[in-house]
Amino acid sequence: MSSYSVPPRRDFISRGTREIDDFMSWMLYGQETWLVALLKGVPLLLFIYFALGYIPNYANTIVTLYLGFSKDVGFLVAVVVIGGPTFTLLLILLLWTQAARGRRGFAWSLIRFLDFLQYVALVLVIIPFMLFNLAGGSLIPPLFPLQALALGAIAVGGGFSGLVYLWLEYRRISRREAEAAAAASAAWSSGG
Repeated sequence: MSSYSVPPRRDFISRGTREIDDFMSWMLYGQETWLVALLKGVPLLLFIYFALGYIPNYANTIVTLYLGFSKDVGFLVAVVVIGGPTFTLLLILLLWTQAARGRRGFAWSLIRFLDFLQYVALVLVIIPFMLFNLAGGSLIPPLFPLQALALGAIAVGGGFSGLVYLWLEYRRISRREAEAAAAASAAWSSGG
């Protein structure tokens, strides 16, 4: 019997997946500065607002205006059919993200990868869409004023720059922790 372990795969997909997993482990559970906390907390708050406010509101609008049902039916669809399950899904997302803390394996990495995809979609699609709506743009009915498109584009740029900053901060902190671990290992192996 050998204690030799198989080295990790080194192809592009495996390295990228491992890097995203480590990044999300740091982002979800690692140490943070106030700016990192802000870049995580504000989008999370806006995601909850979008999931519990925008989605049921759009469902209500579609049911009442376009399908011709009464306002009571629209309210029931928005709250019971859309809002309740959305709230339940948010709770499941919260619980499985906390359950993945410090664990390794395919399922736990998949959870962190899905959290990563959700965060990227949030800062590059959902928040710009909300600002597009805030500036007077709309999908139902289709309205695309220039100021709404411009504010949405600015939000995409801000989301992208936030992602780049988080990535650079992750690399800085992980490099500092790796240097401290190497120094501690060298001191221990030298007997000092």
